[in-house]
Amino acid sequence: MGTLAGIAVVLAVLLLSHRFGRADPTGDYRPVLVPDGLALGCYPLPGGVTFDFGYQLRRDGDVEVDGEKRRVLFAQYDEMDEDEALAAIVDDFAEAGFVASERPAPPYDAVLRRPGDARADVVRAVVEPLPGVEDDTIVRGTFELDLPVAELASDAPDCDDPSSTKRWDEDS
Repeated sequence: MGTLAGIAVVLAVLLLSHRFGRADPTGDYRPVLVPDGLALGCYPLPGGVTFDFGYQLRRDGDVEVDGEKRRVLFAQYDEMDEDEALAAIVDDFAEAGFVASERPAPPYDAVLRRPGDARADVVRAVVEPLPGVEDDTIVRGTFELDLPVAELASDAPDCDDPSSTKRWDEDS
């Protein structure tokens, strides 16, 4: 008799369990993505440049190069080849008044400056494809920009979030 009662309780729990202790399904199972630090304007690019192509900001920070403070930005570009990515970067800076050097010094693929600006306002770019990417791969390569240092230019709440700005502490 005790066994039958136990089976009845288990069956009752199984039949009614869907009504108790479960969250209502929302259909929203994607995490909230942090906003892009460049789009927020936290640390803007020189001349207010914005990129008109698909990219992901990976790292952004200030370094010292030969005794000079510089900003190094590292990102990935999407759905284009290396030449198209370089042309897109150069075009975006050209729209802000920068002029590309006809013969950039290696290892740089492009050296850009605004006429009349100081030497420190030079922007240097290196673009590299990722090895072995397939035709349907979204991320196709990387680019690194050597830029003048930028000061924090926005008080947006996400500007103090390294996940957004990609300005990681040296210990991170």
